[in-house]
Amino acid sequence: MKRLRAVLRQHLKLASLGLLLTVSGGCTRDAWQDAFTLKVLQVSYDDLGPEAMVVPALGPRGKDLTITVHHGATDAEARPRLLNVHQGLLLLRKNHRSLPPTPANDALRQRMARAYSRLYPYYRTRRDAVLGSPPFFGRGNMMRMQLMPPMPPAI
Repeated sequence: MKRLRAVLRQHLKLASLGLLLTVSGGCTRDAWQDAFTLKVLQVSYDDLGPEAMVVPALGPRGKDLTITVHHGATDAEARPRLLNVHQGLLLLRKNHRSLPPTPANDALRQRMARAYSRLYPYYRTRRDAVLGSPPFFGRGNMMRMQLMPPMPPAI
């Protein structure tokens, strides 16, 4: 029995060492930093649609056209301006639908579609992580679908 325990202990040590070497090989300083830094996207003010349609969410155009898209709250007063990713997707969909499909608007509609295609994977990654967590994981009784509702992959 003692011999069996010693053999099992030895195998466990070797397996632990193998696992450690396998995992630590990909954990460079940059990989650790990327894993724990806040991910944000930056889009231009003009990517979200005509100024008249964007003003209610982000205020007037101004000199700084950079909009930082993140998972936090929208703040039109911050520099650079902050836009919630879900609100950005909804804004792009609404603006894209309300723009008349004329040849003069084709370039803007394509620009808005490209901005949507950049924001969607960012939103989807977070949504999948939220939905993949257990229901008892720190969210109280709130339904997870209410936190991050599904969005279509294209405008």
